[in-house]
Amino acid sequence: MSEAINHPKVRRYKLCVDKLETLDDIKKILDLLDIRLQTDNPVWEEVGQFFKLECVPKGYMKLLEKIGSDEIAKLHYDEIERECKKLLNEKNV
Repeated sequence: MSEAINHPKVRRYKLCVDKLETLDDIKKILDLLDIRLQTDNPVWEEVGQFFKLECVPKGYMKLLEKIGSDEIAKLHYDEIERECKKLLNEKNV
């Protein structure tokens, strides 16, 4: 890898798979990528054993039930957070 330069802009790098030499190298990269897969994905049965359960906030699950994943995908993180809080507050009143 070329030497990093202190520059105020963020740089993007493409993974060079030819430079990966060990299993540890691959594990580090995969962990960094932070990959997630939903159980309704068609390949879940084949690869599910490689994933561990992740906790999903209660408000997010309520929002998912209410508007569905396609509508959530259209929202920004701030909007998701706000809508989740609204749903949780409605149930607590």
